[in-house]
Amino acid sequence: MTDRWLVLAHEATNSGAPRMLLEVLRGVRAARGSDWRCDILLDRGGPLAEELATIGQVQRLTPPWAEGMAPLARSLRTLVDRPWLKPRRLRRAVRTWQAQGGGVIYSNTATNGRLLAGLPASAGPVVTHVHELEYSLQRFNRPQDLAATLARTSLFLAVSTAVAADLRARGVPAERVKVVPNFLPALPALPDAAAAQKEICRRLRLAPETRLITGCGHIDPLKGTDLFVDVVNQVAASTAGPLAGVWLGGDIDRRFAQRVRSAAGGCMHFIGEVPDPALYFAASEVVVVTSRVESFSRVALEAAALGRPVLAFAAARGPADLLPPEALVTELSAEAMAAAVIAALADPAGSRRQGESLRRRVAGEFLAAQWIGRLLAAVEEVSRG
Repeated sequence: MTDRWLVLAHEATNSGAPRMLLEVLRGVRAARGSDWRCDILLDRGGPLAEELATIGQVQRLTPPWAEGMAPLARSLRTLVDRPWLKPRRLRRAVRTWQAQGGGVIYSNTATNGRLLAGLPASAGPVVTHVHELEYSLQRFNRPQDLAATLARTSLFLAVSTAVAADLRARGVPAERVKVVPNFLPALPALPDAAAAQKEICRRLRLAPETRLITGCGHIDPLKGTDLFVDVVNQVAASTAGPLAGVWLGGDIDRRFAQRVRSAAGGCMHFIGEVPDPALYFAASEVVVVTSRVESFSRVALEAAALGRPVLAFAAARGPADLLPPEALVTELSAEAMAAAVIAALADPAGSRRQGESLRRRVAGEFLAAQWIGRLLAAVEEVSRG
């Protein structure tokens, strides 16, 4: 048994990959008990850092003072932190971990190439949980960093069949890739959708009968926030009665976010980051994933677990592991998605059946009890060489 992990976490934001890391570590702790230990090297902080610290010892590689800087100051931080401070902290943490027995290195994203390149060859086998499709592998990596990830990793855990296909297309042998999707610790209680809708309408000062459409993610072109705004505008113009679009998530690209907000109609509401989106999902008549590229979609998973109908673009690829073909819009356009949303609103009984079917699928295929054992077996195989 490998009872000590060194975990490389790129950030602790309230987003898909860090939340998945929490589920994995909690599941492993529950399965292995108190004898299992992990040291967590956190490249950048975020609101989940405190939760990670309840599972393992957390060490920050980027000091808190260096985060959130203006661009010029960030450039200075880059000059100081990466060449001297961060590699030194990384090497010191790895030496301490090795002195305590070592074990498996669990890297929670394919964007950790800079960290993996700094590991000594003797550090141990590396398991990389990949949350990125090819587009994101290129967007969020320098070529040399991605090369380091591909070369240093003994086993890749892909969050979807699409991610696995992209890794194989990059030359990773099929036997080094296993699909371990996003999962939930347990099936949540079925919410009272009517009560949730009333509560959200109260919070947003909307008419009690307002129908809600929700999207979630960083305000970013990759997440298709601009498409979501266009969808809401078109649906509002074609649907009788009050309707509101709700977007959960903070800004990444401020210029893009300003442009998106300026295009929004009066029925669009930008909520910002929320610690738990469940109430908003439960209140929605349909949850819309407008991502242009999506490796899996934790948003779709969490909404489906609550029994809500979900729509996504087929071109995003990853959601196809969870959603049925009829929930995947074949044309990547606001017009096509708006038509699908209008059809869902016009058929509440059919939407309810889709939500119920999705909840059953989550219960049968996407819970920790079904995946933690497989994940641990794969890691043990790697640790034995």
